[in-house]
Amino acid sequence: MNNLELHALFQAEEEALERAFKNHGLVKEDAHQERLATFPKLMQDVFEFPNDVLCKKLKAHVAAGADVDDTPANLGVTAFRLCFGDGKMAAMRVLLEAGAQTGWTPDQVSLALGEVPEMPQTGKADPFCFACRVGNLEAAQVYLAKFETGLNKSSDAVIAAVKACAADVVKWLMDQGFDPNAVDDIEWEALERAVDNEDIATAEVLLAAGAVPFGSQAKDYTSPVEKAVSNEMRALFVEYGVSPASFTYGPSLEHPNLSRLPELELSKHDFEAHRCYRSGRSNPEPFLPAFWSEQMRDGRYSKLKSLGYEPDRDKPVWSFSRYGRTATVLSDGRLVLVAGEHEDHYDADFCIYADVTVLGTGGTLEHFIYPKDLFPPTDFHSATLLGHQIWLIGCLGYPDQRKDKQTQVLCLNVEDFSISVVPTSGETPGWIHGHRAALTEEGILLVGGKIEPGYRDNEATFLLNTDTLCWSQIPDSCHL
Repeated sequence: MNNLELHALFQAEEEALERAFKNHGLVKEDAHQERLATFPKLMQDVFEFPNDVLCKKLKAHVAAGADVDDTPANLGVTAFRLCFGDGKMAAMRVLLEAGAQTGWTPDQVSLALGEVPEMPQTGKADPFCFACRVGNLEAAQVYLAKFETGLNKSSDAVIAAVKACAADVVKWLMDQGFDPNAVDDIEWEALERAVDNEDIATAEVLLAAGAVPFGSQAKDYTSPVEKAVSNEMRALFVEYGVSPASFTYGPSLEHPNLSRLPELELSKHDFEAHRCYRSGRSNPEPFLPAFWSEQMRDGRYSKLKSLGYEPDRDKPVWSFSRYGRTATVLSDGRLVLVAGEHEDHYDADFCIYADVTVLGTGGTLEHFIYPKDLFPPTDFHSATLLGHQIWLIGCLGYPDQRKDKQTQVLCLNVEDFSISVVPTSGETPGWIHGHRAALTEEGILLVGGKIEPGYRDNEATFLLNTDTLCWSQIPDSCHL
């Protein structure tokens, strides 16, 4: 299985989860869409449609006599400004030709319409960079040797062309020796900006010119790869050597919307009795006290104050808001959510859980807890459905759980939701977490992730044979 096949598999899993979340009502309503419905139709179309479709829509609005400068008072920008800001240059030109107000000089308008003024007056904007910003390749070629930003191969010109979604201008700039890793004034790199714009053509130009997929900046909070959310953009990165395990796949499992649960009145006794997580007494133990149910439904800390809540590291409050949780769609449509952690060690309510929540297609909900020796606190694991079992592989866990050169493997039986520890042998990945797993004919394939101790990158591919329970490392030549 090569990386493109792996990417297709991970993408299919993501799409299945997104459908399941929608079917189970876990996706919150988009407040933006409700607000958008109050805007003039022309403005709605600017938000909704891509450039090619939008041009036809705008021409129809103009022909019908629409005011191209009409905008809601609470928005503060016009359709022209939105098109310019989003790199919808063709749509922007439709609005300019219809007389949209710009605040630009006459020469700036001319440049935006594709003309090449000989000595352009562009206000505070640099003429060469402005030509790049409006995607005017001919003007950029003429101005290259006339202005310092062109002669000095300014990063501003690259960023400007990327903001315009002008792949042809970006390609020409790369051919002139401009930097594909150009950075703007808020530390966004050109490739990161192209990915954020969902501009496949420009991203490909930058990658071909040597842009670094993970970013050349020393930023640990974002990168071009992490911003890639569409199938097409991720596939492009995979073609340029990025592992499909590197992407942040959706939907978000941190705050699933369980507002369908009935609202329960809580007493201080309910809170104190079930404030913290506890392990189960049977395998499994169905357990969902009123306080936990309300935390699933609402989970707002403002409601806890009236119950006597005070932060206490020795008594972390049970929460359904978690990182490192997995969700698995069963063949009958049920959705199984497994474990995860609330916040991090710095938080008074930090806790790693070992529980299972099952959402039925008819709106039912079951919640199970387990003995600690069968189901340790588990987070950042993978979940792979095989027959009537979900294989839960890997874990970060608490520091005292982590065992060098061992890999946690558990099996969750989806017929009765009992869990068991699976002893394995062979060349294990070690204490792996944050990885991706894929079911193949040979077994369960693991890629990416981190390995403890030392939070080391996992650069190998591992296979667990689910018949022999033996691990092996797959040579790159066999996998790629």
